[in-house]
Amino acid sequence: MNIKWTSATAALLPGMLVLHTVAAETQTKISEPASQRQTQTEQQLLNQTSGQELNALKQKLIILNKQLKMQQQTINQMAQQVLKQEAYLQSVSGGQPAKQAVAVNSNDNIERKTSMAAKTSAPQVASTQETRKKAPDRGRSTDDLLQETHNVFTRKLTIEPSFTYSYYSRKDLILRGFLALDAIFLGNLNLDRVRTNTTQLDLTTRYTLNQDWQFEIGVPYMFRWTQYDSVGEGNSSQRYETAQVDGGGIGDMSAAVYYRINAESTDWPDWVWNVRLRAPTGNDPFGIALETSEFGNLTYPTEVATGSGVWGASTGFSLAKTFDPAIVFFNLNYGWTREEEFDDLSGNPGLSPGKIDLGDYLDYSLGLAFAVSERMSLAMSFNQRFYTKTKQQPLGGPWEKIPRTDTNTASLGIGATIALSENLSMVTSIGAGLTEDSPDYQISLRFPYRF
Repeated sequence: MNIKWTSATAALLPGMLVLHTVAAETQTKISEPASQRQTQTEQQLLNQTSGQELNALKQKLIILNKQLKMQQQTINQMAQQVLKQEAYLQSVSGGQPAKQAVAVNSNDNIERKTSMAAKTSAPQVASTQETRKKAPDRGRSTDDLLQETHNVFTRKLTIEPSFTYSYYSRKDLILRGFLALDAIFLGNLNLDRVRTNTTQLDLTTRYTLNQDWQFEIGVPYMFRWTQYDSVGEGNSSQRYETAQVDGGGIGDMSAAVYYRINAESTDWPDWVWNVRLRAPTGNDPFGIALETSEFGNLTYPTEVATGSGVWGASTGFSLAKTFDPAIVFFNLNYGWTREEEFDDLSGNPGLSPGKIDLGDYLDYSLGLAFAVSERMSLAMSFNQRFYTKTKQQPLGGPWEKIPRTDTNTASLGIGATIALSENLSMVTSIGAGLTEDSPDYQISLRFPYRF
């Protein structure tokens, strides 16, 4: 029995092993394609997913690029506005807005450097900045001083009261007689002296329409005190005849228009053209009665003139260039007066009607201003004016020139400006006359208040 089972087992065992091997191979063959198919499916799904994500990333990149371009266009537009505003706000109180504008430009430059999508627009803004280089910022006090000698177009409305005092004295040696034997003078010697103290109050209003146009109107009030002295009272060389005349009133009102031809840059100065019109609103000097002293050595007017009596106009230009921290300025003007007809020209008893032409003038000034601090600045200037001779035409007679009316005035001045508050400043100046036709000295105080 055992032998039979052993023989049967021996016979069946190889077959069972063969069947097991075949089944294992079959299972292996069956499982291998399934795993391969699964791997291929996963690879396809992965490829499909990667393609979709890549497309989505591309779409996002395109959207971001469009948004970046739009933002860059906005930045460029803002940069253009800042550049225009800088030209208008070249000098504002304390320099703060100008510094903010510079900060905006700096941020704009950083944005342009970090942005790679707007390569075409960024060079345009950069080239605009290169062509319109801004001049150095001025301090508040320097602007106040420059307003008196040039112009500042960053102040919408300014009201400026001012006070000016000047002193003028002149001595004349008058000879009434003749020379005998070319060595002996026979006649009278008179030494006349005129001393004039003039106080003038002005109220000036300036209105800036935009960064190129400004309008100004000025109303003066003048008070003058004059003393006339002449040696020779009672034919004595030690005694004087004296007369005093004083009075005041409204002077000649004026109106002016300023136009900025060129705004200051690093290469070009600030260039402003002006036109001024003067109206004869003051008391004219023609027809004022003359009075003679007791001994006849002195003749003087009985009233004080506060105006010229004629219409006048002037035009010219002014230049200003900043060399931080200093400013150099130059003014040149030509003035013209209209001939007028008066009922009395001489002031002597009786009427002497005729026409008068006060003549023209040419003046210039140049100077230097520099900032000591944000609230204080100093300045030096030189002014000179040349007058042509005055002409008169008596009724029915020819034109004739009046001697000693072609005058030359020149003065050298120094000044300082102090910012008293955010809107109020004080501008001071002292001038010394350099010719006999100029006031001996002049002191002025101005208080510009800006709104």
